[in-house]
Amino acid sequence: MQFSYLLIDESDYCETTLEQIKEFDDFLCVAVCKTKTDSINKILELKPDIVFLSITSSQPNEHSISFSLLSELHEYLDALPTIIVLSSAKEDSFESYQRGVSGFLLHPIDSNELRKCLMRYQKTHKALFADKISIKSNGDYNFIKFSDIVYLKADNNTTDFYLKSGKVISAFKTMKYFEKLLPFYFFRIHNSHIINIDFVNRINLGKNNCYLDNNEIILPFSRTYKEQIDTIILRIS
Repeated sequence: MQFSYLLIDESDYCETTLEQIKEFDDFLCVAVCKTKTDSINKILELKPDIVFLSITSSQPNEHSISFSLLSELHEYLDALPTIIVLSSAKEDSFESYQRGVSGFLLHPIDSNELRKCLMRYQKTHKALFADKISIKSNGDYNFIKFSDIVYLKADNNTTDFYLKSGKVISAFKTMKYFEKLLPFYFFRIHNSHIINIDFVNRINLGKNNCYLDNNEIILPFSRTYKEQIDTIILRIS
């Protein structure tokens, strides 16, 4: 089971922090942001499970990253994602917990403390995630594990599910409908295709092709979804 996270960090620790979190395979990075505006937009768009929020000790202007980001998010969301604050200043821990965040880690991050923090999250959130989707077709219900789905293909008002077994299941609903039900590790790369990144083994930016399932499947991606491709590359690389 994987959980999505977004890292907000304009400090010199950004790359190091990202590499440390990547050591934990159950957590998938969906974006790295360095400005408050971009951070808010990405959180609203991607809806990550966890947000790592790095607070800088000095805030030179209104666009810098600070606790005010949490206040702005409350304007748009009924419930915030799990927030873990990162800071070089111990005194920031008091304000962090006053604001109801779930965790606080000091820069530079201790790998053991990071592990404890993520394991606490896993323990309390595993039960919230279903691992199957129900696909109805002519009164026939198929209950498919997300891990068995290689990709989805839109066909007018129907959607075809291509499974790793080679089986194809058709559903009489649009791909847009299913897009909202899929876990975060499914990415739309084309108007007609959504892929499970666990099956991606090659991306050719020159040919705009994505290769799945040991290069047996080749799907095009469109420039409209180039940002999605960049996120996939960031995660896999």
